[in-house]
Amino acid sequence: MTEPAHDLTNTPAPTALRLAPTPAAEVVHLPWTALRRSDFNPRRTFDDKALFELATDIYHKGVLQNLVVRPHPTEAGAYEIAAGERRYRAVGLLVEGLELVDDQGGPSDVLRVPEGYTVPCRVQEMTDQELVEIAVTENFQREDVTPLEEADGFSRLVGLGLKPDDIAARSGRDVLVEQRLTLASGLGKEARKLLTEGRINVAQAQVIAQTTGELKKHLVKLVKDNPRAYSADQLRKLTTEGRILVSDALFDAEASGLLIVEDLWGITPAYFRDTQKAQALQLEAIEAQAQADRDSGKWAFVEIVQADYVQNLPWREYEHYGPDNLRGVLYLFNASGQMHRHERVVRKADAQAAQKAQQSAERTKAAQERAQTPPEDRPVKDAAHRVGQEARARVLWGQLVNDPQRCLALTVQGLFETASEVKVKVDVAPSLHAPLPEVVAVVEHWTTERPDLFQSHRKGTMVNRVYGPKLHAALMELCTDDLLSLLAYHMHDSLHHWYGTAPSARPGELAVYVAAQTGADVRLSQEWAVTEEFLSAYTIPQLTALAATMPRDAQPSIAPGVSKKELMGRIVEMAPKLKATGWVPDVVTFSR
Repeated sequence: MTEPAHDLTNTPAPTALRLAPTPAAEVVHLPWTALRRSDFNPRRTFDDKALFELATDIYHKGVLQNLVVRPHPTEAGAYEIAAGERRYRAVGLLVEGLELVDDQGGPSDVLRVPEGYTVPCRVQEMTDQELVEIAVTENFQREDVTPLEEADGFSRLVGLGLKPDDIAARSGRDVLVEQRLTLASGLGKEARKLLTEGRINVAQAQVIAQTTGELKKHLVKLVKDNPRAYSADQLRKLTTEGRILVSDALFDAEASGLLIVEDLWGITPAYFRDTQKAQALQLEAIEAQAQADRDSGKWAFVEIVQADYVQNLPWREYEHYGPDNLRGVLYLFNASGQMHRHERVVRKADAQAAQKAQQSAERTKAAQERAQTPPEDRPVKDAAHRVGQEARARVLWGQLVNDPQRCLALTVQGLFETASEVKVKVDVAPSLHAPLPEVVAVVEHWTTERPDLFQSHRKGTMVNRVYGPKLHAALMELCTDDLLSLLAYHMHDSLHHWYGTAPSARPGELAVYVAAQTGADVRLSQEWAVTEEFLSAYTIPQLTALAATMPRDAQPSIAPGVSKKELMGRIVEMAPKLKATGWVPDVVTFSR
């Protein structure tokens, strides 16, 4: 006998939904209603029984593995699923109400969760290509994904710019990728239906996908009428037995004088009785087309290659990617006379040679430019800029920790300005060698005073123990000072300190302003000290120029012909005096 029906419409989602937080976790709980399935997901079929079992398991245990989503590209406030559509569908069954029928005739039991049921999701920005990669990769790990769904996934990746070689390398499936791409592009609507319904197997489908025209129609009709009588090997024999179909002839069949064999019942396509002569005429016709391409002068090469199958490129030797000046035409034909003209293809060997030549030329050009550029005009190495970035970040962080009011203002500003330097949540903040003492103190306070709310896995960082309504209710019980303290903890690493990804990029205008307002620029001049690590990024002429910017009474003596090591040592000797004067080099200062 089952228990009475449960109606959880007005109750919170099970606490089992929560994942154990980790220092690097970026998992948030989103309402089920905010999630949207993706058209990029190649998977289309889901086993009803498996979904039913998963939904039952989720009801009792929660969603134990997070979904991967991205902000929806067209619907504000919604999220597009990259991985985890089965879990999404299973929760959907629970939202509708999943009825459990008692086999013994007792009352049924309905498992239901509210529409606002929250699901753990890792939210990340991703391109369409990255979304398809994640979806296809997840499907690799499932046993119930169909070959056709996998083929469509590979095909989408190619359509988004990924090369078959890249797909093979990432999936570890080498030859299978070529087979699946052929399946996706050449199977055809009717054969797809047969494969989806299980009326033919993937081996039979693979042979059909590699044919065209009347031969494809013929093979589909054979397996549709009697699939067991035509195995993949038998179908393969039919495609390679050498008959030239009249429908595939590129020459004038009537003028050729060749005898045509026709099936009175229309089961077998018409073909030429003299296979050898028909093959010769077909090859002559292909050669004539190829010569016309050569005479046009448009192509880097024109080649005729015999292959078992003509629909797809021999991807180990040719590809659709490469410089325009290397593009050519490839005529593929098989023993049955089928031909396909592939235009704008590139020989892989040519593309690789061109790439190596370009890289060599770029290296030579860069070397020549370096040789022609005076040493004093060369840019300082990235290592010096990184030292400057870290120094600015450290003092700015330290000031913001003690300025909760400004943190509150920055938070509001970040919410209003879509292109602001302020990010309310940021995962690309510069990493320091050691956490700031102020931050460590804040973490120790909260993890000691409120261990029910916060925990620390690494010195100087903390994560919340509870989520959603429970966390909100707990935060509402705190006083304003406590909330500002927590705000300062998050905001101290939230302000961007420079634009762009290059180490030499300068701080943003807002960061410079905040540094001046908080006194971070003064603190920088008081705390920063020159080191050998910083100086090692400079050349001797650059070190000489750097020394000239130092206060006169703190400048090191520089003799002609001094070595870099000796020059660095002399500057480091002056470090205490330089620090006392507040000297900070330009690559370290808060300036635009």
